[in-house]
Amino acid sequence: MANLSDYLELRGDITLAERPFNDVDNLALATLAYLDLTGVVGGEGERGVRLSDACGRLLELAGDDLSSRVRSLATVDGRFVSALGASARLGGAVLRDYADVRDGERVMQFAAVTVDLEDGQSYVAFRGTDTTLVGWREDFILSFAITEAQRAAADYLARELERADAEGRTVLVGGHSKGGNLAAYAAASCPVALAGALGRVWSNDGPGMDRSVMPVSCHDVVGERYRRIIPAYSVVGRVFSDEAPATIVRSSASRSLQHDPLTWQVGPTGFVEAEGPDPECLVVGRAFATWLARLAPEDRRRLTDELFDALAAGGAERFEDLLASPASAQKVLAALGGVDVRTRDAVLALLGDLVGASAAATWDAVVRGAQQGASGVARAVADRLAPGERRGLGGDPAGDVERGVGRGGARKDDGPAA
Repeated sequence: MANLSDYLELRGDITLAERPFNDVDNLALATLAYLDLTGVVGGEGERGVRLSDACGRLLELAGDDLSSRVRSLATVDGRFVSALGASARLGGAVLRDYADVRDGERVMQFAAVTVDLEDGQSYVAFRGTDTTLVGWREDFILSFAITEAQRAAADYLARELERADAEGRTVLVGGHSKGGNLAAYAAASCPVALAGALGRVWSNDGPGMDRSVMPVSCHDVVGERYRRIIPAYSVVGRVFSDEAPATIVRSSASRSLQHDPLTWQVGPTGFVEAEGPDPECLVVGRAFATWLARLAPEDRRRLTDELFDALAAGGAERFEDLLASPASAQKVLAALGGVDVRTRDAVLALLGDLVGASAAATWDAVVRGAQQGASGVARAVADRLAPGERRGLGGDPAGDVERGVGRGGARKDDGPAA
């Protein structure tokens, strides 16, 4: 079955004039937002750049290693960038107003770019979570407060809507993962006077908003113009989900790796829809929701501070730093030894789910750390990352999640996490 890159290569010759902008085009541009466009696309008020030229420049700068320009755990590669730039459908679009902010003090990770399509519409793409601890910390803050990234997204979209309203154009908006949440929040916060310029809104496997934090959902505000798209196994996209219907799509990946947009399956007329959600992900999602509901907002705040302060204690700035070596693993895991047991269990589940293609190296590093007596927590993580039944892949999934063990972790052969 074809994926997003196949779609761009095989259907990219069909222009927007021949077939209107669709859900798959939305995912392509939401995925584009994961690329670091610094030095390629200018900021607000600067001259725009054709998407085809931007993709060519990215590949030129990255050389053989595009990963240096990818700000995500998704499997965005050179093939995707080449196909996107060569597409007659999207390659002639113009990229402008690139913003990219990471601020540890403000706990803010935000990036966005506007794509002026050849059909006269614009698409605002918000980046999802990158691999930094700041970005993931902000994700946790979503559970008890409006985040700095959400505020920045609302301001960014309002500026684009004001410009489009004056020019008689329509603005589309979307993102993947946290980017989908930012798109939904920004649209729900849209000034009434500018609502006429707002077109469709996409959340691609993005979390919703806690009603205690944001009483009005995007679906409440824009109705059927709000599109939720999630893979069959979706946990992220079901967190704080509202009553908005969702299109459930097939993925070539297993379990939590279905979050990766490059694994979503595409047919001749759009996404290939799944028969329904994976029953296992529903169990995991319900257990997580139950656990989260037991925590008051202040408890969620405390857990978040405790968790990420401990993760940063070993000097890590990105998740790949946490277990980069036995020494770094020991520092972080030792720091976790003194935190609340609920926080510690959340870390074990999170680390397991984030392990991808480097699972074997991570496993070896943690085993060595445990053998050197880093802490009881190190041994617990080693068990979490071990192959087969030792990693909690059997038994009661609801009980596993209640204990913070989870079942969405990647195995050695699962490939990179999304």
